[in-house]
Amino acid sequence: MRGTRSAAIAAVVVMAAVLLAAGCDMPGSAKVFRNNQAPLVVEKGSEFAIALESNPTTGYSWQLTGGLDQGLVELVKKEYEAPATDRLGAAGEEKWTFKAVDLGRTVLRFRYARPWEEKQDEKEEGGAPSAQGSTGTESGHGETAASSGAAAAAEETGEVVAESAEEMEFIVDVVPKGSSSKEPKQYKEEDAEKGVEAGLGTEFAIALESNPTTGYTWRLASYDQDVLYLVSQEYEQAKKEGEGEGKEEGQLVGAGGTELITFRAIKEGETEVELEYLRPWETGVPAEKTVTFKVEVKKEVKEEKKGH
Repeated sequence: MRGTRSAAIAAVVVMAAVLLAAGCDMPGSAKVFRNNQAPLVVEKGSEFAIALESNPTTGYSWQLTGGLDQGLVELVKKEYEAPATDRLGAAGEEKWTFKAVDLGRTVLRFRYARPWEEKQDEKEEGGAPSAQGSTGTESGHGETAASSGAAAAAEETGEVVAESAEEMEFIVDVVPKGSSSKEPKQYKEEDAEKGVEAGLGTEFAIALESNPTTGYTWRLASYDQDVLYLVSQEYEQAKKEGEGEGKEEGQLVGAGGTELITFRAIKEGETEVELEYLRPWETGVPAEKTVTFKVEVKKEVKEEKKGH
């Protein structure tokens, strides 16, 4: 009996070691993010953590700037994890854990600085607000014309970039619980007249017939980037009936397929998604076809009941 229990404990320990070595989170733990190149997608009610490389021996630490939208996320804790080495002066990680409390999009901004230098900057600026309580990056707090331009470009394109070497910015999308595992609902060209209703934080896809062998492709002409975030645009080629995916012999040579343009609803409101079917290299030539979808994003949209 004792031998069986010892074997079970050993198996659990080995499994935990494998998961940690692979960089996975243990079941029930907060999901950890280290990359800010795309919005972080977290489900409402869940906890998530942002891990930032840090070395307190230099006097530097990460500060949360620009305030915190506590209507969407709450700070649970901040802790420092020492490096797994005895090397003197090696960097570890600061782990900031948050809880997603409501649907929507927010931005978390961090600045790596020496706290006493931050206070000195404020004094020189004539008592400017501290980074912790400011509503944005203040003059004299590391912002340059280049970083300001990069931030503006990032806001316009929906991309995420660090404003400078000492600053990091993470866009966070809080989505409905369980929605991450669901396939986005698809809308075809004939659905354009009816329009699209999307729940805040959910994803949907516009599926349009396309044939790139003719040189034509769908171009996203306009939409409100404050309301919708473009997740992806990909092409799926038609396959012979009965053939499985990934089989080249099942693809129809010269036949068209479907372009899937997937969006995430990030803010309540209305917008029009206009798409043009054209040859990208042709200038001054009207689009072969134009399709416009009216999209309304609501706090919550009831799912349609399936027929029995």
